[in-house]
Amino acid sequence: MNYIKLATITALSSTILLSGLSASAQETREVETDGTIEFISDTDQELIVTPPEPGEPGEPGQPGPDEIVINPEVPGTTGPLSIIKAVTMDFGSQVISNQDQTYNMIAEMVELAEARPDGTTEVPYVSFAQVSDTRGSNAGWDLQVSLSDFTSNTQNNVLNGAQVALNDARIQYAGNNQNNAPTTQSGSIELIPESGSVSIMKADSGKGAGVSSVVWGNQADLSSQFEDESVDTVENSAIQVSIPGATAKDATTYTSNLSWELVTLPGEDGETVPEV
Repeated sequence: MNYIKLATITALSSTILLSGLSASAQETREVETDGTIEFISDTDQELIVTPPEPGEPGEPGQPGPDEIVINPEVPGTTGPLSIIKAVTMDFGSQVISNQDQTYNMIAEMVELAEARPDGTTEVPYVSFAQVSDTRGSNAGWDLQVSLSDFTSNTQNNVLNGAQVALNDARIQYAGNNQNNAPTTQSGSIELIPESGSVSIMKADSGKGAGVSSVVWGNQADLSSQFEDESVDTVENSAIQVSIPGATAKDATTYTSNLSWELVTLPGEDGETVPEV
């Protein structure tokens, strides 16, 4: 009997408490809560090259970005604002001429991730320079390049009047919002030796976050030359060197230095990234 009384009293007490709660509570059918994530700039993350699309999607002979391997210009490059890739220019071996001449650059070659059935391990690819900006400040930047004289250790040791033309550059921005893409000059960009730096690709304040590339060359043309057995050397006509016929030339190799520099915009933090 004692047990039954205790149980009855307990049940009665619970009924009273629930009745009291139901009298004061309000129904809640919509609730909002927060979800957060914080991003910080990583200065230690090693960067990799993101190959730009070489041409129009679906064109025959186009190696996809996932089919090739391109190493950073400087191994071990880290962020948050860095040059990942630059252009190395080789204008080949040319016959000495007393006429004004323009020579195309030999197309840069890239390694295939897997060898093709015919044994091909590398293919010609468009030339490009690439910048990574993971600062998270949207402060903008300017990629510039300067050209030194073409020189040798012979009697006529400078190719006077020689200059390089970068033709019909295009921008490829690896971001979802293309409004954030940097810009480049239209037409031809002239590089005159010992005349200072020229802007190649520029991100105004508020633009340029992520990976940006400035590209030269027609991949369909490069691939066509590569497949043509009558073509000994694949050339990229988007990058050319012009040399006056009046310039004395010795039978030797002349070498020039391209200095690529990534700088922040005036009025920002004044940071300058060392040239490569």
